[in-house]
Amino acid sequence: MKNWKNTISNLKVTIANVKLVLYFVTLLEEFRDLSIAEWNFKRLLEQKLQSLLEQQHIYWKQRGQIKWVQLGDANTKKIHANATLKFRRNLITVLENDNGHNLFDHATKANLIWSSFKERLGTSSFTCIHFDLENLLSANLDYSSLIMPFNDTEIDAVVRSLPSNKAPGPDAFNTDSVKKCWPIIS
Repeated sequence: MKNWKNTISNLKVTIANVKLVLYFVTLLEEFRDLSIAEWNFKRLLEQKLQSLLEQQHIYWKQRGQIKWVQLGDANTKKIHANATLKFRRNLITVLENDNGHNLFDHATKANLIWSSFKERLGTSSFTCIHFDLENLLSANLDYSSLIMPFNDTEIDAVVRSLPSNKAPGPDAFNTDSVKKCWPIIS
């Protein structure tokens, strides 16, 4: 079995080496045009770096999952670090007001959000309608089609058009059973 610490350190060294060579090729590109072979080499280096970074990401993700399984919700530094990261992601650290000043204090950020909300509340930027609403909504006062009873072909068409494997209610009968038993139910 491989020693994982040795493998990850080799991965770190390989990533650092690829980055260094890629840096030199990019530096060379600033002074002159690259030949086709050099350009292809640069593309291969970029692809290799991407592959190595993905491997590193997978390693750390799996390691985090293993630590979580081992330690669970224990009171560890890792749990506190994760909680701090989640808190920082859910926190608005700075807001900029209309004058371009950055606001860091919680109370001033809250006041800025509240005043901005109050200014926008009840206002709209609606100016005019670009289509003729009267022609689109013509008055059709013939409601006789709404009074007519449904016929069997319409009901059968609706049952056939029901989505499969969906439950329309809490009784656990899905629409497939309704479709299969429809000759009996109807």
